[in-house]
Amino acid sequence: ARGGRGDMAADAEAAAPEGPPELAALERELTQQVPSLLEAMNRASAEVNTLESRLGEAQDRYKKLLEQWSRLYEDLRLQHGANIERVKPYFDAKQVLNAASRRVHTVVREFSAAASLHTQAKVELRSIEEDLAYGAHKVALDRDQQDGLSRATVRVLKCQQERDRREQEYARALREYQEAKEASQAWHMQIGDSVINRTLPSFRQLANHQSTLAEEQARINALTERARHAKAAYHTSMRELDRINVAVHAARRKHREAAGEAEEAQRRAAPPQPSAGGAAPPQRGGAPEA
Repeated sequence: ARGGRGDMAADAEAAAPEGPPELAALERELTQQVPSLLEAMNRASAEVNTLESRLGEAQDRYKKLLEQWSRLYEDLRLQHGANIERVKPYFDAKQVLNAASRRVHTVVREFSAAASLHTQAKVELRSIEEDLAYGAHKVALDRDQQDGLSRATVRVLKCQQERDRREQEYARALREYQEAKEASQAWHMQIGDSVINRTLPSFRQLANHQSTLAEEQARINALTERARHAKAAYHTSMRELDRINVAVHAARRKHREAAGEAEEAQRRAAPPQPSAGGAAPPQRGGAPEA
């Protein structure tokens, strides 16, 4: 984000109002956003630099954590031998099951909230319909009443759509949870309690380390996204400054062309001037004869 900022500022200074009053007024209008755009570009540039520095630090931490996890896993393999590979699918399935369980609880809360909003919207619509005696006496509604009824109806429909979407998400999350549960149970039966209980403390260490890795990866993703938005803001300001610069130079060129055309037209309209040292124009009457 550092490159181009000095050139853009120089272009902005070169685009400062100049020339006749009407051209200067046009240029002031065209360049009135330049200070705020330069400020926005400088702010975005500073943010990009800060975020990229933090992103580099987060990536270094993630690399070190990954190396630590690899060493820990190798140590556990040396400690438990082939059992660590044998029991690993069970603990992987257990992690999937735990994630699916958390997902179900989240979706249940979201579905419950959507269903509550839908019920509330229906109650409000029914209340409006009763107040207006809608359908019972076929009363004519004024504009405000029609608008209120329309808004309430639309709100019910939107809440219904949101409730249905949340219900589908709940059904999908519940299905994924059931599949994860069956997979975990299948691996548990295949491996047996003895091996699982013997390796459980070691896999808890791995799980804690993996959780730290996941948190660092999420931090990296968030910083990357923020840096992307900051870069986009920087380039948007730069493009807008470039557009202003082009518009100012175009206005100056147009003014020069118009001034040149006016000067040429004035030159053509002027009467011809006698050349220096030329013959005097003939006199109308002439000299009297002797």
